[in-house]
Amino acid sequence: MNTEIVSQKERFLQEVEQKLLRRDLDAKLLEDGLIHVRWNKQPLCSVDRDGIVRFRPADITGPEVDRQLRTVIQTAGHVKEYMRIFERAPTLKVVGLDDTYKVLADFGDAVLAGRSCKTGAKFVTWEWDFDRQGVHAGHYFMENYEAAKQDFAVRAGLVNEQRLFSDEQLGVIRNACAFALEDDATLSCAEEKLLRSVQEQIGQLLPEQEQEQQPTMEQTM
Repeated sequence: MNTEIVSQKERFLQEVEQKLLRRDLDAKLLEDGLIHVRWNKQPLCSVDRDGIVRFRPADITGPEVDRQLRTVIQTAGHVKEYMRIFERAPTLKVVGLDDTYKVLADFGDAVLAGRSCKTGAKFVTWEWDFDRQGVHAGHYFMENYEAAKQDFAVRAGLVNEQRLFSDEQLGVIRNACAFALEDDATLSCAEEKLLRSVQEQIGQLLPEQEQEQQPTMEQTM
C-alpha cells in the first residue's frame, strides 16, 4: 500500500480516537490497526482504517448502549468526511493570518476553514473582506465540525437561520410530542403518526450533535 495512503489512514484513526475520548468513550488505537471502543467498561465496537464500525449484536444491550454505538458511527463518518476534504482543499491565503488553514467551503461572503494540529482538527468560519484579500468576524468552533458547517451554511445564506433549532429546543419539542402522544386522546391517527415521526427524527438528530459549543466570536482580524 502507498506510504502516503497509510499515513492518511493512521491520521484518520488518531483523529477518531481523540474525538471519541472527548465524548467520554474508552477508545484505544491498538497495534492491530483498530480502535477498540468500550463503554461502562464493556466492549462496544471497533473502528478500522476505512471508517467501518464493527460490533457484536450481543454487546448492544439497551437504548443507551445503542446511542453510544451511533455516536461512534457518526463520529467516524464526520472525521472521514472532513479529512477527505482536507486532502484536496487549497490553503487559505489571506493577509494577517498566522496559522495555516485550508478552505473547506467557500460561498458568497462566507468561508469555512480548518487546520490540523496535534490535538485534532479545528474549524472556523469567516466573512471575506471586500477585496477577498483578508477575512474578518471569525466564529471559532474548535473541533466541532458539525456546528461549523451549520454556521457556514447560515452565513453563506444557504440555510435560513430561523429553520434551525438548538439541541435544547429539539429536546423540548421531543418531550412535547411524548406528552401529547400519552395524554391527548383527541389526536387522530394521522396526527399520532406525524408526532411519532417527529420523535424519531429528533432522536436521530440529537445523538450526532456534540454538546452545544458556543463559538468564540471575533469581529476583526
